[in-house]
Amino acid sequence: MTENRIVTFFHCSQCIDQKPKHLSAREWVKLECGWTEEGFQVWCVRHEINVVAIDFKGQKVRVAG
Repeated sequence: MTENRIVTFFHCSQCIDQKPKHLSAREWVKLECGWTEEGFQVWCVRHEINVVAIDFKGQKVRVAG
């Protein structure tokens, strides 16, 4: 079984600026994450902007699942 080992999170800076004080970032942000032809992208659904796009430059990566 895989567990969450994330130590640094990606968040939309606009979402963080607008986040209500009574909510955590986890409760507030609306992100879509997925594979692209070049690598991996994190997209903010609320603001329709790119949060991060990682280009693997043709390297093969293992996809958990």
